[in-house]
Amino acid sequence: MELEEIWNSFADRMAEIELYHRAAKATAKKELSLINEQAEYLKEHPDFKEFSSSHHNMSFYDAKNGEVRFYKFQERTIEDRILDIKLHKNKQYQWLLAEAYEEFEDYLERIYAFYGSNNNSFWPLRDFGNITLSELPSKTYEWYLEQVRKKRDVPQSILNRFKNEFPELVTVEANNKYEINLALAISLIEKLRHIIVHKGGKVDSRDSFIKSTTENCGLYNNGNISVENLEFIKQFFGNNKYQNLITLLEIRILPNIPFDFHVNLFEKLTGYLLAYAFLVSGYINTSLDKNKA
Repeated sequence: MELEEIWNSFADRMAEIELYHRAAKATAKKELSLINEQAEYLKEHPDFKEFSSSHHNMSFYDAKNGEVRFYKFQERTIEDRILDIKLHKNKQYQWLLAEAYEEFEDYLERIYAFYGSNNNSFWPLRDFGNITLSELPSKTYEWYLEQVRKKRDVPQSILNRFKNEFPELVTVEANNKYEINLALAISLIEKLRHIIVHKGGKVDSRDSFIKSTTENCGLYNNGNISVENLEFIKQFFGNNKYQNLITLLEIRILPNIPFDFHVNLFEKLTGYLLAYAFLVSGYINTSLDKNKA
């Protein structure tokens, strides 16, 4: 396995996720357009008001006798349906982000295995397991990858090792063209993924989540979180009754004009993953080139 192959595989999966993201966006846009057309029509034709709501009977079959059991009836107004579409779109974005982060973790494991197989001094001795030095030359990339998957505290232990090996990585985390702390961004996405998978995308307390996220990357400072870092995290949550909900929908810019200018929160987050992965790959490539010279 070569470094370029590992990157291309990661890039392919991230591109696929981005296409799913764009498809979800396009589908929601069409649905909202249709409902808005219906709303405008009803304003001009109030006699059709009876068609303004949708009705849903929900049922299951009784396991003992096979009879239909109705457990819920829902009537959804146009306003309800618009909200449903937005929440469903957000739910799709959440799961795609979780998938993107898992691809990022897999990528880190692969490049850690690759670099370890090409530079044995990079790995701590405990990563090699019960093996002698004389056996290392016979070990394949797949063996190294299997060893990586036994590591504890992944991906943090991998990230820490890369930071020790490439001190410039720490510098770029704090000072970069994104003008955000990339260590915080990766920590945030890791925590978002956990909440999406295990808590349905909703935290118990946004403040507790912010504390945990900033502590994870050393930016809590005894509660003295910088305004920039605080606002950075808060932008990925809703407002008012949705303040504890991870919200990844587009933020409209200049809503008073008929153009779709917006901030794409989902692409911002996946962009951080791609940028970080590319950084580490570049440092590995440079290091190996120096060793060959």
